[in-house]
Amino acid sequence: MEITQAETIIIIAIGVLVAIQLLYTFVIYNAPHRRVVAERKGKLPLTEHKPGISVVIAAADCEQLLAKHLPLILEQEYPDFEVIVVDDNSQDETKELLQHLSERYPHLYTTFTSDSIRYISHKKLALMLGIKAAKKEWVVFTEPDCYPTSRQWLASLARHFSDTTDVVLGYCNYERRRGFANRCYMFDTLQQQLRLLGLTLRGGGYMGIGRNMAYRKEIFFANKGYSRHLDLERGEDDLFINEHVPSQRITADVNALSVVRCTSANGHTWKRDKLSRLFIGRKMHGMQRHLLGADTLSRTLLYAGATASIIVSLLMHWWITLGITAGLWLISIGCRLSVYHSISRDLGERRYLLSLPLLEILQPCWELYFRVCLLLTSKQAHLRTKI
Repeated sequence: MEITQAETIIIIAIGVLVAIQLLYTFVIYNAPHRRVVAERKGKLPLTEHKPGISVVIAAADCEQLLAKHLPLILEQEYPDFEVIVVDDNSQDETKELLQHLSERYPHLYTTFTSDSIRYISHKKLALMLGIKAAKKEWVVFTEPDCYPTSRQWLASLARHFSDTTDVVLGYCNYERRRGFANRCYMFDTLQQQLRLLGLTLRGGGYMGIGRNMAYRKEIFFANKGYSRHLDLERGEDDLFINEHVPSQRITADVNALSVVRCTSANGHTWKRDKLSRLFIGRKMHGMQRHLLGADTLSRTLLYAGATASIIVSLLMHWWITLGITAGLWLISIGCRLSVYHSISRDLGERRYLLSLPLLEILQPCWELYFRVCLLLTSKQAHLRTKI
């Protein structure tokens, strides 16, 4: 049975797209697992030095979250650390809770923002106050709705504090709950985290996420903090790292001991975070953003092209083309499944087996949805213009 010219073009196109996806899979997505394997074999230059750490948290009306999560941070097994919570004009019982906890934990300190600030992001202002109040060499950031899954969280991050490092990124994802929606939130976050951490470990670090991140306090003051973007509601972690820290000074800690979980897994917070990241992404420098965009584009073209090829092959009785297309697709999805399974096992993450193909198909769909939403959203929604 001869293969027509049209079939040859289809097979080559699908083959090229699969090759691109395999390259992303093994070079970027698999980099965190390779780091875990290297650590197990004792091949990483980790430090035993434990410098002082200041954990900074900006909180606004988070009494219940702080009551649940702060003790997990305050009870870290680390020799020299403090926790600074900046109360961002809370209207609930946050102040009273912090006073109560500070009596029990002497290394908990609190401060507050003024309610008269109008044209500056309150979160950025709160973080600035927390960093200025920090007495330690390294500052670790997390948020009220997040908690470390281990008492070794700070110790695990600190293993990467060296003279050649200014920023250490950790893994963070939502808390596992029942339902397909939660599976989508967690899968999307897992993919974004693997891309960020993978690029970082390959020497292409370009941003940070303030739910699980550490950096030297001195780089904040040396670069005048968030002064260039005080009008933006978000971007305190993304843009600051992107603009002021060279890629070679950024590393990542990929370890089950340093995993942070977020409890705010719902459609509203997911959409808010996605739109914010997309808006801030437009202001970032470097080729990494375009490189990751090419990953999403090539995967979208692969699924669309493979689906069209299978349908046309069935209608035209192109059995060889049908077999090759299906085989290439299975190779691609099989390799990605293997990588996801390995890193999920490393981090104690939920596993993706039969749901992976469906989630891989849906992911470009919701990315397109969020990009359309961003186009329909006013720029003012991302700026700090009022209390």
